[in-house]
Amino acid sequence: MTNDSKKRQGTLGRVIDALGAWENAMDYTPYDYVLDRVCNLEREVLLLRDELRASSARNNAGACAKPPSSSPAVAR
Repeated sequence: MTNDSKKRQGTLGRVIDALGAWENAMDYTPYDYVLDRVCNLEREVLLLRDELRASSARNNAGACAKPPSSSPAVAR
């Protein structure tokens, strides 16, 4: 469509064409859906990995912080 035909089309026609072009540009394909799901799953895996590392670090730090006398002594 040339500029001359767009001018003859009128404002409403140009707006409708712009909306149609915008809708085509915003088309959400199944491929896009899969990529979004994979991205979200990767993000969640990273969060869980960081949480697990922090949890194991707290457990290791807690085990090292206990004094040796805190364990019950068994008389022999």
